[in-house]
Amino acid sequence: MQGLPTTPLSQAPPGLILAHPSSKWKVVRSMLGFVFLVLIIVQVSAVTIFAGILDSDFDGDLGPSDPLLTIFGSLCLIPCVLGFTFLRRPKLTHVIRGTESSFGLTFNMIAPQTAIQSTHPILVEHHLVRDSSPLEMPPGKHLWWLFFGGVFISSMCMFPMLLFGLNVFSVLLFVLIAIPAFIIGFSTPVFAWWSTLSAYFGLPTTRRLAEWMLIAGMVSALPAILINSFFSPILLNGIGLDTSDPMSLGYGMILFLSAPIGEEICKAAAILALARFIDSPRRGFQIGFTVGLGFALLENFTYVLTAFGAGEYSALSFLFISILRGISSIPAHGLWTGISGYAIGWYLTTRMPKVTQEGYIAAPKSAIPINNQPWVLMNNAGQIVKQSATEFSQPIRVPRWMCSSREEAFTLPKNPFYAIGLAILLHSFWNGSSWLLGVLFNDVHWYIQIVYILGWPILLILALWQITRRILPTALS
Repeated sequence: MQGLPTTPLSQAPPGLILAHPSSKWKVVRSMLGFVFLVLIIVQVSAVTIFAGILDSDFDGDLGPSDPLLTIFGSLCLIPCVLGFTFLRRPKLTHVIRGTESSFGLTFNMIAPQTAIQSTHPILVEHHLVRDSSPLEMPPGKHLWWLFFGGVFISSMCMFPMLLFGLNVFSVLLFVLIAIPAFIIGFSTPVFAWWSTLSAYFGLPTTRRLAEWMLIAGMVSALPAILINSFFSPILLNGIGLDTSDPMSLGYGMILFLSAPIGEEICKAAAILALARFIDSPRRGFQIGFTVGLGFALLENFTYVLTAFGAGEYSALSFLFISILRGISSIPAHGLWTGISGYAIGWYLTTRMPKVTQEGYIAAPKSAIPINNQPWVLMNNAGQIVKQSATEFSQPIRVPRWMCSSREEAFTLPKNPFYAIGLAILLHSFWNGSSWLLGVLFNDVHWYIQIVYILGWPILLILALWQITRRILPTALS
């Protein structure tokens, strides 16, 4: 053993595929863990750091500063960033391959502590291979059943608190149901839309890339929150506009100006951070839509959490907020950012030099891109559960209710600036119209307010559905 040379690591051959058991719910569990980690980074660490510098009393005016808040936020940030880096480290697999050959050896050294012994001479190669397993998601219908069923059952369990008030039984039942209800209410619709998108776009996507798309959307919420919580209120209060009263113009300007502009630009920046993976406008739309879902996932966390602050009326507020956001705000965020991603995809594939990233986008013509190599997913019993031959060779068939014909399709802007401007405009109308109607109907009779509260979101949802139907044919082409 002393005189034998060790076999060095070598590059894996093109098209090397590793089969392993597949778990469709693993990516859901993984992303839930990241939500809580990113939430601490965004809502606790970053907010307290900037609050300590700019506005420690959170009144919307510049000052006073509080160094203790900044120090506290920094101390919370350090372990979270270290944990995030550890969990997102590249997952590598050490692969050893032996080929029978008369030029080989029966004893091969891999490392000073590792050797391969065989009865016949073999040539040994070993590689470090990055995990490139394709994205596997639970079927969308399963996630939708879980969402609607979980929300309705949870609300029914909270109803005793509304009917009988606060007593030992109702409070205990609320405590037992609150955590699972909250997790289902804020996260399941995001994963349902994500699964639907993955099923209909027909683009081979690795699980790691898909997770990065969602994480990029969550991280983009950080600068957006700072803009909406500090910079815009300080600026508007500085010019004499009140931002604390929901009926004031200053508060409305945060909703229909600051939020749309800041959020859409931040989400577009997240798409650009993933530019090396964009090889077509369709891929750009897919990445943009997923980034929007990631943003909505973190935003939905806060909104659904506030539903439990209604006390005895938590059953109604949780039911209303969870379902309303699940079928309106969440897909709206995805659609607006998808429009930006589509245009960014056009720009990157027509104006910028071609770039390659092995495993995700097309390599030069002289090489075979690894994502076009055949692959199979097998369970623990050795049965094939999915394979590329059937996954991506079939024509895309989107239901008629979800996707219109090509003749009815809208043409999307190909200029990124126009596309981001359109996303801002749609976002601004969504927020501004709801705020404006709230101001107009603030002093009317309560039954008119109920009609407005229920009727206007339904109109927005119907409009969003029709726009989505006419955008998808263009995005999928």
